[in-house]
Amino acid sequence: MRLARVPMTAALVLGLPLTVAAPALACPPGPVEPPDVLRVTVDDGGGHLSEYDLHCDPVGGTHPEATQACARLERLGGPVGPEPAGTMCTMIYSGPQRATVRGIWRGRPVDARYDRSNGCETARWRRMAPVLPAPALPDGSGGRGV
Repeated sequence: MRLARVPMTAALVLGLPLTVAAPALACPPGPVEPPDVLRVTVDDGGGHLSEYDLHCDPVGGTHPEATQACARLERLGGPVGPEPAGTMCTMIYSGPQRATVRGIWRGRPVDARYDRSNGCETARWRRMAPVLPAPALPDGSGGRGV
C-alpha cells in the first residue's frame, strides 16, 4: 500500500496530526557546589588513631555524632581556624592529643590542625566538639569536661 503525500496546509485543514522532531533542549547546569565532606583524624596521644568521614548537607559518613557535628560546624561557620598571631595563651598543657580536619566546607578547602598544647589550643579543641571528641581523662575514662 502506498501512502499519498499530503501538503502541510491540507493536513492542517483536515486536522491530521503533525509530528515534528525537535531537538531536546537542556538547560545548562548551574554551578554545582561540592558536598561538605571532611575527614577527621584523631590521635589520642597514646598511638591510637581514629578516622571518620563527616558528610554534611546531607548528613552522613562514619562520624559517630554526624548530626550534632554538622550542626556545630554550621553554628561556627566551619572548622575553627588558628588563633591570630600574637595571641597571648596560657601555657597550660592539656594532653598529647592531636587532630586534623581536611576536606571541603561550603566549597572551600579545609586543612586544620588541632592539639592541646596550651590554653588557646585546648579552647579551639573544645569549640570543635563534637566534631573532635572529648579526650579521655587521666584516669582513662572519657569526659566532656575537658
